[in-house]
Amino acid sequence: MNLFKKRAEKRLLKKRAEERENLRSDIEALEREIRKTEAVFNLTTDEYLLESAIFEQNAQKAKMNYLLKLAKEI
Repeated sequence: MNLFKKRAEKRLLKKRAEERENLRSDIEALEREIRKTEAVFNLTTDEYLLESAIFEQNAQKAKMNYLLKLAKEI
């Protein structure tokens, strides 16, 4: 029984480590997307592209908030 419990604990720890690593990768990828969107926003003068960049930034902020909430829970 003890051996089974230890194996289960090891699997759980491994799964949590994988989840943290995946979450870290998602956050880093989103940070890159945010920088790109900021560059578009700062370099464009077209009103439609500016509006698009603003919507994209709002979506990215919401996604980042979600990912950070998940990170706090893990």
